[in-house]
Amino acid sequence: MLADTQTLPSPGSTTTDIYDLDAPWQVPDDFRDGIRHLTRGVAVLTSADDKGERYGVTTTGVCALSMDPPTLVVCVRRRSPLGAQLPRTRRFCVNVLSSRHRSIAETFAGRRGVPADKFNHGEWTTGTTGLPVLTEALAAFECEVDLLYGYPNHLIVVGAVRHVQQTGEQDDPLVYASGQLSSLVPSVPSEPVMAALS
Repeated sequence: MLADTQTLPSPGSTTTDIYDLDAPWQVPDDFRDGIRHLTRGVAVLTSADDKGERYGVTTTGVCALSMDPPTLVVCVRRRSPLGAQLPRTRRFCVNVLSSRHRSIAETFAGRRGVPADKFNHGEWTTGTTGLPVLTEALAAFECEVDLLYGYPNHLIVVGAVRHVQQTGEQDDPLVYASGQLSSLVPSVPSEPVMAALS
């Protein structure tokens, strides 16, 4: 456990709630429209319990919190299967997707229905900490939960990174922008800027 941090009292605890979950929440249209302009990286967040049951969900809510010590922050819907289990499993893996993994992102986001086992999509292995790791992920960060906060309908999770796996490939990352999954690299190469100016 990281020093000088506040943690939950025990693995059986739920979360530290700072909002009334029963209060009605409405998303303003201007906020919904404005947030679409934020370009975010796409990852599949995974976890596993002591019985070997695996959980996974597509997320765009990942960011690096600290390099020293290595720490990530993730956000996940608290009523999703993974969100419900995370306070108990106390560990998770962030699998960073490339543009080739669009179908995997859609599957774990529920866009392709709810298959009996989402992990049938893509090649998965067990990481050094026992977590599901996508073999072809651009990077996979295996983490232990250090802080866990309950927000109205999400969990805000600070994870201490315990292991990092990379493919070594310089592939194009999958991003979410303007309400859709896309690539950072345009499908048709644009003309050089100098040629356009000449």
